[in-house]
Amino acid sequence: MIEQTWGIRTEKKKVIRDSEKKIYAIRDIEGDEWIVKGEKAPLWQVEQQAQFANKLIGILPVPRYKKTQDEVYAVAKDGLTWTIETRQFGREVNHLTDSMLLSMATMLGKLHAESLRQSYRFHRATSWSLFGGNATEAIGDYDENELSFLEMKAAYGQENIFEEIETQYLAHRTYLKNCWKRLPIAAVQGDFCHYNMLFDGDCVQSVFDFNLAGDERLLNECIAVAVYCCWHVESDSMFSAEERYTLFTEAYQKHRVWTKEERVVAKRLKAIIRAFRYDRVARGIENVANRHLFLEETLQILKT
Repeated sequence: MIEQTWGIRTEKKKVIRDSEKKIYAIRDIEGDEWIVKGEKAPLWQVEQQAQFANKLIGILPVPRYKKTQDEVYAVAKDGLTWTIETRQFGREVNHLTDSMLLSMATMLGKLHAESLRQSYRFHRATSWSLFGGNATEAIGDYDENELSFLEMKAAYGQENIFEEIETQYLAHRTYLKNCWKRLPIAAVQGDFCHYNMLFDGDCVQSVFDFNLAGDERLLNECIAVAVYCCWHVESDSMFSAEERYTLFTEAYQKHRVWTKEERVVAKRLKAIIRAFRYDRVARGIENVANRHLFLEETLQILKT
């Protein structure tokens, strides 16, 4: 299939994953290395993702998707959608130094600035998205932030302090919802986290895996990524999580400055993302013995 579809004559093949999603590393007879992916995803969706990634070449260190003999990027075969991209090199990391954090922030700022410039759109949401309504579990309807709040309410709604938590949370959500459509939106990678990157030293060497790409309020992705990196990923930094968050957002804004309205709403958005990130809520519910400290911290985050 590879030679007939992409014109690549394979010399060597290595299986990286052979489950529901299939990933192979291959080397062609000229010595070039490629990654072959087969996944259960709509053909049109994977085609869009490949087109978007290729538009970022020269802006970000992303893999180049190869066109088929029919001048498309994705093909359907054996119940899967297949693509071929250049193999990227570097090392995986499970913790973030301050330099890594700044490199990620720089890349995200460049990505958002370029997306706005190109006006490329997917016309579908991302898993970061807010205000979908949770009518279904589909991306676009799915609002993880609201669901995490409801899970906390189900677990601790009877606690006296929860009434104030709910009041603060709903006030932030209402304010944000009223101005949400005015915030800049553009195409994004959708899962801009260290596990979808390779590093050379402390610098991002490669950004890959566009399977969650979609359109997002840029401030929302910026803050969501910053909160995740600064509060939920292991770090050897001497700075506090709050200080690292400031470092991240300042480095990001060297490439895309927040609009006036984004600056106004940033603290509210950060508050609800921090307070109701799903893994924080899950730990707080599990650790019933320390529920009072958890709920007090939640209220303090929302008041900040």
